[in-house]
Amino acid sequence: MTEFLSLLKKSGAYKTVKADLKGDRLSHAYLILCKDKKYLKSVLRVFAKLIVCEKDDPCGECRSCRLIDQGIFPDVREYPVKGEQIVKDDIVSLIEESFLKPVEGDRKIFLLNNAESMNAVAQNKLLKTLEEPPENTVIILSATGEYSLLPTVRSRVKTITVEEFSPEELFDAIQDNFPDKDRLKTAIACGDGTVGTAETLYGDEDFLRATEFTKDLILNMQSSKDLPKFSKRLTAEKIDFSEFLSVFEITLRDMLCNLSGGKPINGELFSQVKDAVGFNVGAILYINDKIREARRRIKANANAQMLSDWFLFSVLEGKHKWSK
Repeated sequence: MTEFLSLLKKSGAYKTVKADLKGDRLSHAYLILCKDKKYLKSVLRVFAKLIVCEKDDPCGECRSCRLIDQGIFPDVREYPVKGEQIVKDDIVSLIEESFLKPVEGDRKIFLLNNAESMNAVAQNKLLKTLEEPPENTVIILSATGEYSLLPTVRSRVKTITVEEFSPEELFDAIQDNFPDKDRLKTAIACGDGTVGTAETLYGDEDFLRATEFTKDLILNMQSSKDLPKFSKRLTAEKIDFSEFLSVFEITLRDMLCNLSGGKPINGELFSQVKDAVGFNVGAILYINDKIREARRRIKANANAQMLSDWFLFSVLEGKHKWSK
């Protein structure tokens, strides 16, 4: 995934390992924290390429890079071997392999994907190798979070974090894969700064229904007599209320940005709602407060029907209150 390689090269985590490599201070073990669970393995492979690529920077095209992408480069071993959980047998294999000399390069690299899946037995088995690895061995773990890893494991690795990417960085990196650019911008804006979530939202029919519902609500919910129709639609179309809140919040942000003289992020969706009546600055800020309150109520397991009815009424209330 070349575009993902170019994106990750901009991260602080990548620059840290690259500096370690160039300064001849490469750690024997790294823990790479990244929220993008869908691409954790891709993240690991980028760092493996950084270490073994035939050029100064991973090119993604040389023999070494291509073999790493295929999972068959002889000096790079990936775990788990089967399934999604790293087990004791994986660690036993790693330890045995670590004593073998590299075949093509000067290092053996071990990639442990989804490291938080390791149970205590597997983690304890790994400890000695993390502390005293054979010469020219590099172990790289990836995880979405570190707290399921034992403190003894965390203390033996250098932990670095792949930060969230900005909407602009994500769009520039992956736009060529998606024909509907405005739909992609909406997905990115409603995501969490990761490639995986942006891709998932782009193809999520629930997300698309939430977008259409948001647009219709902004344009056509004018009074309390419209409430039953929109409330019924939320239920009938099985629209995810949290996704609706996210799309609504992003759309309101674009409307507020426009009122302040800025440039909206999602041009297509904004162009369809920009002439909606009643959404002045005061109303938008009021409704944004209600969106935050709705999220708190979701976490508190509020009744779904009552919550949606309350929120829809609050939207009308905000428009009415600030129209005076």
